[in-house]
Amino acid sequence: MNLRLVILKAKQRADGSNKIRIAVSHNSTTRYIPTRFIVDGEKNLRNGVVVNMANAAYINQQLRTELNKIYTIFDSLEDRDAYTCSQLIKVIKHKMTKGTIRTVEEIDFEMLRVKQHSWSEGTIRLHNDGIKRFIEYAGKNFILSMLDSAMLYAYKSHLKKQGLSETTIGIRIGVIRRLVYFATTHGYAKYDIPPFFDYKEQAPLARDIALSLDQLREVRDMEVTGKWEECARDIFMLSFYLCGMNLADILELDLTKKFVKFIRVKTKSRRNPNEQTEFSIQPEARAIIDKYMCEDGKLRFYGRETKKSIQHITDDYLRKIRETLGIDKMVFYSARKTFAQLSNELMIKDSIIEYCLGDAPANPRRALNFYIRINKRIADKAIRKVFDAVASDKTLEQLMNEADV
Repeated sequence: MNLRLVILKAKQRADGSNKIRIAVSHNSTTRYIPTRFIVDGEKNLRNGVVVNMANAAYINQQLRTELNKIYTIFDSLEDRDAYTCSQLIKVIKHKMTKGTIRTVEEIDFEMLRVKQHSWSEGTIRLHNDGIKRFIEYAGKNFILSMLDSAMLYAYKSHLKKQGLSETTIGIRIGVIRRLVYFATTHGYAKYDIPPFFDYKEQAPLARDIALSLDQLREVRDMEVTGKWEECARDIFMLSFYLCGMNLADILELDLTKKFVKFIRVKTKSRRNPNEQTEFSIQPEARAIIDKYMCEDGKLRFYGRETKKSIQHITDDYLRKIRETLGIDKMVFYSARKTFAQLSNELMIKDSIIEYCLGDAPANPRRALNFYIRINKRIADKAIRKVFDAVASDKTLEQLMNEADV
């Protein structure tokens, strides 16, 4: 590829002036890239250098920068000779316009185009809401490369004044963090000091919604009034007996088998397909499953089978159970928290708890993870230990003492 600065007489402007163009010669063909600089005529461009103009030094400096950018882009391409000159021009223009003068809206469009196939509907919904709120604050056509930590703190203060919780604020800021990361890794924004470099976020507090062992037994043994309250209790206990499984995953399972094997819907897009959780369906879970399972192996709760319709049951009737038993912190997610917490108190290893929950290892690069793997046999033994503890009439203190032995 050869580059030179030229004036094309055929492209002369109405007032007689001429735009400087970059002639790109490649594979015996020449195409042109117009620049933003204009000269009076050929007398102002000699041997590729602008002369006889007051700002000639500045123009020459800028043109050298443009030429260097094109050479850098060309050098970065693989199989350069395979491109036609027209194709090469398109690549150069695309990479040159893919600069840092991009608005939040433009970068968000590119990000969603890439992520829409791997993100869940819920993630996309949270992302869109976060972008909308930031644009309302920063204004339309805000250039993302102008973002700095001072503006992030100001935005956080703005969200606080709206009365939002720390969790919601963290989600909103997280949306911007992901956008900045996408922009910088794809060349849409550059920062001398990244906006999140010295931005400190308050670590989120883990929600204390795990039930105690006694409370869990109360839920299991309570006298329910009406089919919907019974249904809500059963769904909650089924989640616990399936190791805190989320509703979306429960509804995906083929429950005709004696075991479950799955990757959580929530994390499926970013997990290795081989990293599946597998464990046996214990008798406690099977008793509930058999009440609601249809011939296709899926669950139907009195005609309701979609996640949204079933959530209405759990939201409404778990609230009633909570009020009846006086368990203020009980929500559907408590089943997952309770399984994890009780497993921990029974001295079950973190790696086994993570496996049963279907979570990715907290530190997948830890050296030990290259040598050991949790499997169905190990999981089944740990799960049975938890459920036997629940089925017993022993106190948690007694069970913990036994676990220490």
